[in-house]
Amino acid sequence: MTKKVSVLIVSYNVKNYLDHAIDSLLRSDYTNFEIVVVDNQSFDGTVEHIRSRYSEVKLIANEQNVGFGAAVNQAAKAADGDYLLIINPDTVVQENTISTFVHYLEDHKNVGMVGPKILNADGTLQPSCKRSFPTFSVAIPKILGLDKLFPKSRWAGKYNLSYLDPDETNAVDAISGSCMFLKSGLFQELNGFDEQFFMFGEDLDLCYRIWQKGFEIHYVPETQIVHYQGESVKYAPFDSINAFYNAMIIFAEKHFSTSTGLLTKLAIRTGILLRKVVTLLGEMRSQIISIILDAIVVAAAFLIAIPFRFDHFEPVVLSKGLVPVVYIIFWIAVGSLFQLYSRYILSYTRAVLSSLTGFFLAVAFTYFFKQYAFSRLVIILATVIITIFIPGWRVLVHYLMSRGFLRPVKDKHNILFTRKTLIVGSESEGIRIANHMLKRFDTGLDVVGFVDKHLRNDHLPLPFLGGVQDLKGIVKTHAIRELIFSNAAFTNEEILKIMDETKEMRLMYRMVPRHQDILLGKASIEEIGEYSFVNIEYTLFHRLHAMSKRLFDTVISTILFILFLPVFLIRSLGGLPRKVEFWGQDSTTFHGLIFESNNGFIRDLPLLLAIIFGKMSLVGSSLISTTEKDPQLICSPGLTGLEQLRNVKFTDQDRRLLDHYYVQNQSLTFDIEILVKTVFNG
Repeated sequence: MTKKVSVLIVSYNVKNYLDHAIDSLLRSDYTNFEIVVVDNQSFDGTVEHIRSRYSEVKLIANEQNVGFGAAVNQAAKAADGDYLLIINPDTVVQENTISTFVHYLEDHKNVGMVGPKILNADGTLQPSCKRSFPTFSVAIPKILGLDKLFPKSRWAGKYNLSYLDPDETNAVDAISGSCMFLKSGLFQELNGFDEQFFMFGEDLDLCYRIWQKGFEIHYVPETQIVHYQGESVKYAPFDSINAFYNAMIIFAEKHFSTSTGLLTKLAIRTGILLRKVVTLLGEMRSQIISIILDAIVVAAAFLIAIPFRFDHFEPVVLSKGLVPVVYIIFWIAVGSLFQLYSRYILSYTRAVLSSLTGFFLAVAFTYFFKQYAFSRLVIILATVIITIFIPGWRVLVHYLMSRGFLRPVKDKHNILFTRKTLIVGSESEGIRIANHMLKRFDTGLDVVGFVDKHLRNDHLPLPFLGGVQDLKGIVKTHAIRELIFSNAAFTNEEILKIMDETKEMRLMYRMVPRHQDILLGKASIEEIGEYSFVNIEYTLFHRLHAMSKRLFDTVISTILFILFLPVFLIRSLGGLPRKVEFWGQDSTTFHGLIFESNNGFIRDLPLLLAIIFGKMSLVGSSLISTTEKDPQLICSPGLTGLEQLRNVKFTDQDRRLLDHYYVQNQSLTFDIEILVKTVFNG
């Protein structure tokens, strides 16, 4: 008679991974087994999903997260197998895993527990599948990073036994808690996992007690699993790295002698300190790098500009090196006022404004401090360089990020610069709002899913992330910045209660009134559906904005036309530009010139003349020929605009939405941003 195996799985917000784990187990070539799942209060609908899909699974739903070890002990008490396979939910096992383990323990009576070869999702070996106990001599090379420098050294590589052949069976101190196979009788005899280890360390502790019991632990690479390491941990509401180190301290206090324990704890606490320093530097890395880059730009700008006016860098010599140091500090201080080193590190429009503001303040500064007033020419030339390169490196970073070189885009709807948003309410109204917002890329919102009072299993346009009672955990897990409420799903009292309960999380709250398509926000009303984005007034229609926009259009288009006049003349030799009639603002029409060319720049070059004469703009509505029906534009057409930022087919109604949004938010910096994004995203 074949021995029965009980598979024990502890789950926490990994529903999809758990699906894969169970499906892989059900394909096992060993048939006499059961699956026991303990859910540690997941908020992603795991419990309901398992109940509806896997009726054969024994499910224990905890009302609170009791930790990994305690949950496994719960599962073991509910199990009735001769063997226990303790496995993580974010794993996929081979068909022969269970049978290999059963046969191995049957053939090796001196072995108390076995573990497989564990692979990462990219196929590389997961080092923790075989390791040593964290004594002082083992921990030091690990903490210092020597194990990575000398992985084949028996001293440096002892923590993860990296010097062993990963394809050979070996007796090891410990195996990974993500996959452990042992007799249920031995597990019960040892009283299971020590529950003072909440997460991490309980597997190491169990391995240590098995060795004390006189049994060996073997690493068995004849079978292997894939472990999507960290999927459960990343949802944990605590610092997992600190939790790991604290678990190692508990382990040292429990099992090592006083002297060994003190040395080990000292090494571990040193590791914690180093880790916190590295983490702090990592968190401030963006600020530090941006300050350094801006300082380099300012220093270089003055060192380049000074020789145009002085020989032998006189200002630097006479000021004893304070020039350009004083100006570096000055420009960095101005940048700080524009929050370039805090909230808007990569804002190139703010960098432009900061650089220009720095020029005017620098002129005023030299008026009061004559010892630094060497030359207006130097300051002007330096400012030109600064104004080009301080925003310039930020533009380059945005370009590299948009191409995935610096930060891969993982979110499907993460377009341009967006704030992650939840829709609170998944009924028909919430679905309607979601469908409309998925077409909107200009809201600055990236709607990632729904939350509601009850689990929704029907088809939704976005994932259902959990219940309102788990909102805090969902917000932290998905880095949510905004919540959108529908009054059709929640009363005002309920909305206010949710806002009060989450107020410390500094979220933006928006409400969607019943049967309407507007978002009520902090100080604005934005329409998201079949109507326009409506605010109290349209900024483009302010006289100041209209004048600055016209001046900007005239100056830039004139400069561009003069620069590319040779190209215009050469292209005209191959055929003069063709006159085309376009729709203008308020159903008016105008004639523009375009070349017959597949090259968009060459084709549109003659349109610079239309901009110079005020018939169109650099940035505006869509440019539509009168051969199409009147789009009823509310602002002048432009060479580029919001529609041109995305390669998406827009309807006439969509264009009206974009036009309303543009005239609502138009500013000189907004136009510059659209122009830059057109160049670097096009």
